[in-house]
Amino acid sequence: MKLLRMFPMMILAIVTAVSLTGAAFAQDHPCGVGALPYEGSWSTTAGTLLEGRISEAWCYSPFSPGQPGNTLNALSINGSLGSQWRVSGMSIDAAGAVEVARDVNATGFGWIDYATNYEGGRFWLVGSTSWSDGTDLEGDVTLCNVSARVTVVNFVPVAVTSNITVIGIFDVCRWCSIEIAANSSRLWMTGDAGAMPTGYPPFLCGADSGELHYSCCLTASIMCSVTGTRESTWGAIKEMYR
Repeated sequence: MKLLRMFPMMILAIVTAVSLTGAAFAQDHPCGVGALPYEGSWSTTAGTLLEGRISEAWCYSPFSPGQPGNTLNALSINGSLGSQWRVSGMSIDAAGAVEVARDVNATGFGWIDYATNYEGGRFWLVGSTSWSDGTDLEGDVTLCNVSARVTVVNFVPVAVTSNITVIGIFDVCRWCSIEIAANSSRLWMTGDAGAMPTGYPPFLCGADSGELHYSCCLTASIMCSVTGTRESTWGAIKEMYR
């Protein structure tokens, strides 16, 4: 009889526990209702994301493209640099630019494809865009990859176009990430006949040589997700509020 009297209380306890767990996973944001950043997608084609300009500093000898340690500095452009977003400090890893394919004929015309991974870096987003409530946001770059095609004429590289992918994690909520995809074209590099263009991000690492790129066709997506098992994630949520 004692067990039977306790049974309704046991049912209530189980239902309450399940309800609390469900509430934690049903909330809109893993860092709390209304927490930053706000999820969504932005793009240059929709007019919600600015295009950019990029410098890649040649930081170490031999001072040339694709070398380990070369460092990116990418800033939005809208009259001034870096007013909406900044992604900078990513350095080419020890492998350098890796050739992945080529098609160059006997007369020296064709293309060469390279894949390059970068390490480190930080991103910053202005707070006055719809990904925030007015608070500037920033975080760590966790992945930066550039797939570049070099056009060759008479065995001489004459143009570089790239597809860029950047993924980062927000400081304000480590369960939220941003993924940026962009295209770019190289406009100038040290050694070109023309003068270095103005209005581009400065070279980092104290370098006085490097290359400049114009970046277009950007998209940015912010996603927030609690990963892992329900049991471990629920434990993590509880730890946040201890």
